[in-house]
Amino acid sequence: MHAVITGGAQGIGYACAEKLLSLGWDVTILDINSHKLKKASNELHCDYALIDVTDQKSVEQFFSQIVSFDALINNAGIWRPQQLEEIRIRDQEDVVNVNLIGTLICTKAALPSLSNSSRGNIVNFSSLAARTKSPGLGLYAASKSAIETLTKQWAVEIAPIRVNAIAPGLILTEGTEENYQGEMKERRANVVPLKRVGEAVDIANVAAFLVSEEASYVTGQIIDVDGGLGSGSPQS
Repeated sequence: MHAVITGGAQGIGYACAEKLLSLGWDVTILDINSHKLKKASNELHCDYALIDVTDQKSVEQFFSQIVSFDALINNAGIWRPQQLEEIRIRDQEDVVNVNLIGTLICTKAALPSLSNSSRGNIVNFSSLAARTKSPGLGLYAASKSAIETLTKQWAVEIAPIRVNAIAPGLILTEGTEENYQGEMKERRANVVPLKRVGEAVDIANVAAFLVSEEASYVTGQIIDVDGGLGSGSPQS
């Protein structure tokens, strides 16, 4: 079993790689950050490739070298929080290009190799923000809404390759840790029904299920991994 994980050098992507490796998978992590990528591959003892998911030529060249693999985890993503009146269009173009177009480029390039696997499947990454639509996020939430639409579209279009998506809630990673400094972590945890902020491993555990044979009849689904936050906050 072989999985390719974009944005695999840190955070949720790293946790997904670590989890799958522990289950006996072969894993290749892709990332644009060369320093973090090499460090992660050394720690995880897995293959890696320096790839910008928005660079169609590089992505296609990478996947053309793989005859067959079993799971693509489209984890690479960025955000540029900005209020509408202060939005810088170039910043938001970057968000759409990485989150949406990057997912498209990788999925399209990976299809021939995934089709050669009897268990080929894709896990995309949305966000609870796609439905909560928190203000000040620029086009981040919109890009994740588009991912959810494409997940369902592709699940029909490219079956029997399975396509699902995970929508994380409040998750503490290297990329979000500044939002959980001091008392902020406790305050945020208190709005979650399960009373804690999630960790990257919480997401990785679900990703590992979705790419497994145990999920062989699961496709076209958006799985919220949010401690119940999408259902509402507990009354104080």
